[in-house]
Amino acid sequence: MKRLHILFSLNSLAVVLISIERFSFTTRILLQPYQFLRLHEALQIVVLILATVLIPFFLFQEVTAHFSLLAKDKKRGMFLGSVFIAGIYFYASGNAFHELASFLLNQYCDVARVSGQLCGSLFFNDYYTGNILYFIGAFLFTLALILLEIVQPRILMTKRDLWLLVPNSLIYALAIVAYAGFDRVLVGLVYSLITTLVVVAILLIHRRELRFLPVTSYTALTYVIGTLVACLVRFH
Repeated sequence: MKRLHILFSLNSLAVVLISIERFSFTTRILLQPYQFLRLHEALQIVVLILATVLIPFFLFQEVTAHFSLLAKDKKRGMFLGSVFIAGIYFYASGNAFHELASFLLNQYCDVARVSGQLCGSLFFNDYYTGNILYFIGAFLFTLALILLEIVQPRILMTKRDLWLLVPNSLIYALAIVAYAGFDRVLVGLVYSLITTLVVVAILLIHRRELRFLPVTSYTALTYVIGTLVACLVRFH
């Protein structure tokens, strides 16, 4: 469990850094030539998004005992491994898609009153195309990690470990609240609701193995808290 706690903490750190960076001076620095990008998008794409891709990979490594468990059930392992990779692809490409569209929209359009075909397409790519790809990817790799843990549960979680999950779940839940509760469109809320229902259903079905499902427990706790708060914020 020690490695998992470290990875969950790194997840929390990534969320905090992403939030701080979005409100930092980097959003005011334009890069040359041609002011092609802000420093903000460059850091998001090159550093922060990369970090949020590597952490799930290390979780994948941990859940599969350094990939050795994939060989025990090759067909299932190949399928879930493919789902995980597809998820990472859509997550990363959707995130980059969103960042680029967001830069162009905020730099050259009136974001309060979007008009015209160009600005309209940038708005759609920012809030819908990029986010939908990103959320599809997040759902796929999250589901793959959970199913891999369910198929071959091996990491024992004590009561102390369960309580240690709570702080990291709370921090990561703040990210869910941000995009599901405060975003301009409902894409994030739809994603969080679907993911919460699926993860909680899986956990309830396999509740007898709860002691051996730390990743599933962490994910369920995170999404339940984040989605409930987001719903309160959105519909209050």
